[in-house]
Amino acid sequence: MTLLVPFVPSPPEVVEEMLKCANLSKDDVLLDLGCGDGRIIKAAKKNFHVRMAIGVEINNDLCLEARDPDVEVVCGDMVLLLEVLMPRVTVITAYLSTRTNEIIQEKILKLGRKGLRIVSHDFVFEKLRLKETRRVKAMGLLGWTEHTIYCYEL
Repeated sequence: MTLLVPFVPSPPEVVEEMLKCANLSKDDVLLDLGCGDGRIIKAAKKNFHVRMAIGVEINNDLCLEARDPDVEVVCGDMVLLLEVLMPRVTVITAYLSTRTNEIIQEKILKLGRKGLRIVSHDFVFEKLRLKETRRVKAMGLLGWTEHTIYCYEL
């Protein structure tokens, strides 16, 4: 099942707060679902020194833009790839949509393991255990807007 979500870039302040909320360490393997231009995986590797940062993106142009020697970018369908990538992952980040989160959370609940952390920008995962909510004001295409970051842990 291919899920298409429009690319809306997360402002730098939101990326930073998402990664802080994930409580990253050098041992973490981060997976960004729908990584767009790769800003989250690049920041996780550069600023938080995670062991590995992986992005999944279905748009070929964005997939090429996200590529960087320090991160891994997989071009393809996140729903299909989640099953393959999940055993390696300790943290998942996402800025998707309500419907996409509903589908992804079922996979996370099925494949995830205790301690897996999930951070979502603006869209909730209804069935996951919410650990914390943060709000961030950032300048975007429409001026200053407030963003909500949802932090979960299995």
